[in-house]
Amino acid sequence: MERFRGGFPATVDAKGRVKLPARLREQLDGGFGRELYVCSFFPHELRLYPLPVWELVEEKLLSKPAMKPAVLKLIERVNYGQQVEMDDQGRVLIPALLREMVDVDGEVVVSGRINHLAVTRRDRAAGILKAPSLSDDELEELAQLEL
Repeated sequence: MERFRGGFPATVDAKGRVKLPARLREQLDGGFGRELYVCSFFPHELRLYPLPVWELVEEKLLSKPAMKPAVLKLIERVNYGQQVEMDDQGRVLIPALLREMVDVDGEVVVSGRINHLAVTRRDRAAGILKAPSLSDDELEELAQLEL
């Protein structure tokens, strides 16, 4: 399976389209096709899932108890997403409702997140990189994962 890596500056244009960086565009087109599911798990970023990967996420959600509060909350949140298709120029239309709700417009960063892409406002991405490092507890948790 393709793995998406790296962060790339991009722009959401006046029509709400983001042009994916060439490397990520080639990976999507060659490994998964052009259909994506655009949604948001968190209020500060959009997630772009190749449709086959998103369908696996849906299967995992369906396998969980439907009345678990966290499952219900996540399903409700991602239900505001939409299925879209990357055009021949590698552009993806970000649905207007998501653009407004997550406040992604103008300068953004498109980053590979292993199995999906994230779109974050550039100033937000800069804030993450400038923020204090991981706490001792977080470092200990990561050490246990033997990364």
